[in-house]
Amino acid sequence: MQLKIDLHVHTDASEDGVSTIYEIIRFAKNRGLDGVAITDHDVSMTYENAEALSKETDFLIIPGIEVTTASGHLIVLNPRRTFTKSPPFLETVKSAISDGSVVIIPHPTDPLSHGVGEETVRSILSLSLPLEIMNASTLRRHNKSAGELAKLLTLPTVGGSDAHVDLAVGDAYTVVDAKARSIEAVLEAIKSGKTSACGKQTTITTMIEMTWKKISKRTKT
Repeated sequence: MQLKIDLHVHTDASEDGVSTIYEIIRFAKNRGLDGVAITDHDVSMTYENAEALSKETDFLIIPGIEVTTASGHLIVLNPRRTFTKSPPFLETVKSAISDGSVVIIPHPTDPLSHGVGEETVRSILSLSLPLEIMNASTLRRHNKSAGELAKLLTLPTVGGSDAHVDLAVGDAYTVVDAKARSIEAVLEAIKSGKTSACGKQTTITTMIEMTWKKISKRTKT
């Protein structure tokens, strides 16, 4: 079955996120998504919490984290360890894979969003990690270059909103060809490269609202 999953979403557990997990889920459902991956900055969602939320809300929640490595950002789905501050990129990738986690390289060619860059992607080419080639929060030219890189290196592709506010969830997403509507089936499909990136850029209006909410959040703290 083909499932629409936004594989890059931040909640208010991220320092720069402004929406609760329940606000995220409610909006994602309204947009017709089948699920989201929660990838807060350096904050893991556990499998147990994701499974419980999935059952509670009747909506698929994929556990994850966006790790800030020494070389740039890295998404780890179903993380099974605690990551140190600014860990080495290659060490983080290899340890996550050995744990059985799924690793994705987000916004790889966008230096403004801590993309790891083409050279780093090429250095781990043998691992065939999926590249995020449609990120709703980055510039079009960076998505284009990421897509060209994935095509050149014949790497799997995914999409994600990189939403930090509920209104942006689902602007970009991944169509996952999974055997079932479950965390395990989605993770296995991503590992097998049965994915395709879809979506559009987040609107200026949504970005402005997100900025105001971030300012409000900082003021309250």
